[in-house]
Amino acid sequence: MMPQLLYPGLTSLLFLLFVLQISAHMMISSPPPLGSSSNPNLRSSDIDYNLKDPLSPSGLTYPCGPNFDLYSLSPQGNPVAIWAAGSSQSFTLDGGASHNGGSCQASLSIDGGKSFKVLRSYEGGCPLKRNYQFSIPADVPATKKAVFAWTWFNQIGNREMYMNCAVVDITPGSGGKGGWAKKPEVFKANIGNGCTTVERFDVEFPNPGDDVARGGEGIFASPVGDCGTVNRGADSGAGEGSDSPPAGDSPGSSTTDPTRPSQPNSGAVPTTSACGTKTVTAKPEGTMVFTRTFTVTW
Repeated sequence: MMPQLLYPGLTSLLFLLFVLQISAHMMISSPPPLGSSSNPNLRSSDIDYNLKDPLSPSGLTYPCGPNFDLYSLSPQGNPVAIWAAGSSQSFTLDGGASHNGGSCQASLSIDGGKSFKVLRSYEGGCPLKRNYQFSIPADVPATKKAVFAWTWFNQIGNREMYMNCAVVDITPGSGGKGGWAKKPEVFKANIGNGCTTVERFDVEFPNPGDDVARGGEGIFASPVGDCGTVNRGADSGAGEGSDSPPAGDSPGSSTTDPTRPSQPNSGAVPTTSACGTKTVTAKPEGTMVFTRTFTVTW
């Protein structure tokens, strides 16, 4: 009897693992990125069914993943949206495995993907929601075929970097001082560039820019390695949808600063981060236990 009961159970378990695999990871669904089946400019042969996968650990698929070659083609690389400088915009996420969240950024390239400037940083809790707001600086130059990018660093799992890109046109806005020239370059890690994020922590970006939304469980750590110059002086520290800093944080401060109280429930393994000109040592307290329960019936 035992062998007869084993096979149905094994079949059910394999099916469960298959379902988990096909629903894994996250991607942006709006604006529709390059390679997406919802992108109106693509032919069926152009569709990338692996958009939810991370970038190559070697960095060979940066920027935007292996489908960025579509950007230079017509009509595949035509814009999917028109955004005015100074306007408020949003992006929507889709997927089945958020890896307990993490940190992400919205950025924009006006030079064909050679550089990406941060529009907004979301430290913690990303992508636990589906919709995220950001603003286009009023002084962004009008640009045909600008590249909007969503990048994500997962909290739990392999150390990875996720990136999707959508082509948009930027039209002139009302003008004014929008701070575009001072926006930092998008953060890059886990792609063979000497910078690595710390598992079980939401990464605190070395240079998040002047528009920062905080969320999640308040479990932060600086990245480890050669991660660029630390510049958090312009950090607003505001939570998503909030106009004031979160409790216990002030603008421009780092939650991994050893001179400040340790974050509660911030993991069991102390982490040391050397990021450019600043070295930060975090001494987490407590232990986080993550449990995944699966029921298999046969």
